[in-house]
Amino acid sequence: MNDRITEAVVLAAGEGRRLRPLTTFQPKPMLPVANRPVVEYVFDALFESGIEHVVVVVGYRADRIQTFVTARYPDANVEFVHQDTRLGSGHALLQAEGNVDGPFLVCNGDNVVDADIVSSVLERFSTTRSVATVAVAQSETPEEYGVVVTNDGHISDIDEHPAETDGYLVNAGVYVFDAGVFEALRRTPPYEGETRLPDVVHQLDGPVTSVLVNGGWLDPSHPWGLLSVTESLLTRPGLAGVADSARLHENAVVEDSVVIGPDCDVGPGAVLRAGTCLQNNVVVGANTVIERSLVSSDSRVGAGVVLRDSVVGSGATIGDGVVSPGGRGDVVIDRKLYTDRRLGSIVGDRATVGANSTLSPGSRVGAEAIVGVGTVLHGDVRERAEVTN
Repeated sequence: MNDRITEAVVLAAGEGRRLRPLTTFQPKPMLPVANRPVVEYVFDALFESGIEHVVVVVGYRADRIQTFVTARYPDANVEFVHQDTRLGSGHALLQAEGNVDGPFLVCNGDNVVDADIVSSVLERFSTTRSVATVAVAQSETPEEYGVVVTNDGHISDIDEHPAETDGYLVNAGVYVFDAGVFEALRRTPPYEGETRLPDVVHQLDGPVTSVLVNGGWLDPSHPWGLLSVTESLLTRPGLAGVADSARLHENAVVEDSVVIGPDCDVGPGAVLRAGTCLQNNVVVGANTVIERSLVSSDSRVGAGVVLRDSVVGSGATIGDGVVSPGGRGDVVIDRKLYTDRRLGSIVGDRATVGANSTLSPGSRVGAEAIVGVGTVLHGDVRERAEVTN
């Protein structure tokens, strides 16, 4: 049996391009779900599981992660190393080689995990004669993840670009490796210029075991993922609720499974339905309906607005009478078509949507862009652009 593992590496260097425009000014691990950054769930899970030393690999908008983590965990033993050029998750892990002794845990900083998952992976590794252990999860969309091929709990392959997706076990992004992983990564051939961590399975000098995790792993990789992850989290005890400093008009209606952050102001006749999050200092006007949507800090939502299945970035302004009806539809992200996704609109940081505009399902308004009064928007508005009817 191996000694207790107390070190972890958190991979948090990526940009999260599929989540643009929400990641224009902040990295994916800092996006809020249920009013907490994704990376906060990761750190809480690590510390609850007995991890004592964390190395964070940062890159894109690194200052945002460093500032948050050092303020949130001032007494923790946390180091930061930089991946200056994004060359894949395997390359990211190599940046931490001089900071851990091994065996050690590795997890993605942009997935929500809980302590049960971390503990399960640690226990599986410590009770087997393997050189690595990988958490696997069931998924209804295995084509969006690395599909895992197992044989009696041992992993023979992790295919990040499967031709067929009959299998439903996917890589959940939580691993334990011994120190040999670094040399194995140097032997791993790059794919399209990137060294991918899952590909190291073929280069390790020993068996790789898996552990199936049920629940507790949530991946907000796409805009609709932010909404579904938040919806799931708000069913957990203690995450929904209204901050003491929030101001709700006596005629406002707030359903269960809603979270309202500090200094928010909700006007008369407003209705906040299940799955809705108002972060901090958000103003919601009279008779507005917000359903299963996320509104980030310092944003203003006018009167008579309808927001469904939508995400509004920080400091954005939604004018009176704007309608984002939500529902299911087809969405194109990075030239890839995703069919039948439940998604309203995405409004980037500091963007403005003029009064009485309509945002069709799947439309995206870039950061600091302006949508003119009365516009009916289909598709995307690029960053800092201005569109009118």
